[in-house]
Amino acid sequence: MVHARPVGPRMNGTGSDLGAPCGSVGQALAHYARRRPTSVAVAHRDGCVTYRSLAAHVLAVMDDLTTRGIRSGQVLGVETADRTVHLLILLAAEAMGVTTMSLTPSELGPPANLDRLCDRIIVSQPHVAAGPDRRLVMPADWIASIMARPLIDGRLDELGREPEPEGLVRLIKSSGTTGAPKVMGMTHRVQQRVVHKYQVHIPAWARSPLNYLCLYHFTVRASHVRALLTLQLGGTIHLTGADAVWDLIASGTGNYAVLLTGDLERLVRTAPHGRGPFAFYLDVIGAAVPPRLRQETRAKLTEDMVVTYSSNEVNRISVVDDDNVGTLFPDVRIRIVDEQGRRVKLGQPGLIRIKTDTMTAGYLNAPELTRAVFVDGWFHTSDVGFQPAKGKLVVLGREDDMLNIGGLKIAPGPIEQTLKAIDGISDVLVTSIDDHLETRIMLVAIETAPGADAAYVTHMAKPVIQSQVTYFQLVVLSAFPRTETGKVRREAVKDLYRRHAQSL
Repeated sequence: MVHARPVGPRMNGTGSDLGAPCGSVGQALAHYARRRPTSVAVAHRDGCVTYRSLAAHVLAVMDDLTTRGIRSGQVLGVETADRTVHLLILLAAEAMGVTTMSLTPSELGPPANLDRLCDRIIVSQPHVAAGPDRRLVMPADWIASIMARPLIDGRLDELGREPEPEGLVRLIKSSGTTGAPKVMGMTHRVQQRVVHKYQVHIPAWARSPLNYLCLYHFTVRASHVRALLTLQLGGTIHLTGADAVWDLIASGTGNYAVLLTGDLERLVRTAPHGRGPFAFYLDVIGAAVPPRLRQETRAKLTEDMVVTYSSNEVNRISVVDDDNVGTLFPDVRIRIVDEQGRRVKLGQPGLIRIKTDTMTAGYLNAPELTRAVFVDGWFHTSDVGFQPAKGKLVVLGREDDMLNIGGLKIAPGPIEQTLKAIDGISDVLVTSIDDHLETRIMLVAIETAPGADAAYVTHMAKPVIQSQVTYFQLVVLSAFPRTETGKVRREAVKDLYRRHAQSL
């Protein structure tokens, strides 16, 4: 892979470093390691990592990956739940010109077999499935040995190498109507455009400096891109969980976060009484925010909230206001068409077609699907909506049958299949149900086999579900209500759950 100067916007630093050239995250690390070496780049439960230390860690990981045979132009799959380690590998790979794809353990085996797209897979546990000839297992003391290596100042230029603008830097997963994973490539040029677009919408007071509360794993594209944004602005990534968020917000430590709608609802529910609103910029993604939730967010958390409609295929599309009307971003073009692909009149509903300057060219190893949804430069979404006026968009919902759990698009099929493989489980229903403040939450109903231990089944099922979502409801039944033909009566199962919840 040949590396050349990237074309696109340059990122600015913060504070005294405004105007610092940071055309890539590697260049940003080298710059801040020289200019502000003691500034905190990453904060987590066990301590802080300065920009100088982060640069040293990334260079050490680059050495380790090179020793393991990783080379520029390859695709490296990364599977580890430790977000600090995951971030180090992603940063090192990007600086080396290696394309990365973040994976969960379940994605390495059937039915998806996403490891087929990777030249090598680096995993955290020996038992994680992957092609044995391509699997690299991190030793238990791997991260400790990496972090013990000192920084050699003369090596900082290795981080600042110029990436190839059209080279693939990242493989992104999405879900389709069948729930089968779809994978698309992101070039460095597009990644920088995406990062820049997030930057320009963050208020100046939050950028000086930016303290990003990172709540999601880097398998979530939004989390990864915001981490890159933070480092390119010379801010701090706070790798935190829901249990510590309010302490960071109330103390003024954190001033920026991206949240799925469902997680916003749970955050607002746990707000400290009488303390808000705070100086905090919030980016909400995944699903519309109900009016009552918006109202409570402004009262308890922040008045600086932006709700966006977006897609992995095209990136940001519109900012959605309190009336659920979206205002298109400047680079976005929209067509509303009928089932035959003919444009409908302004104000009439139809299928949404989108074109942006950050859209992907198609799906990897899926030529038929690519031809079906990327047509004449337009991305054919599975969403239905209408334009009340030019430059506006109202999304009515999805055409397919995917679950929308608090803004996270989830296919129930693979989860059901995995759970059915557990001893003592005879059948599974994964669906969604109304939660507090008008959002949706995953409901997992398990039918136990005769003589099965319900406590054991619950213990085995929870990790499977938690690999997909943080919050869910689980109900274990001895028998599902069924129709005469044996089909599960979904609404009857939901009613059984509601009665069970009321009895607790």
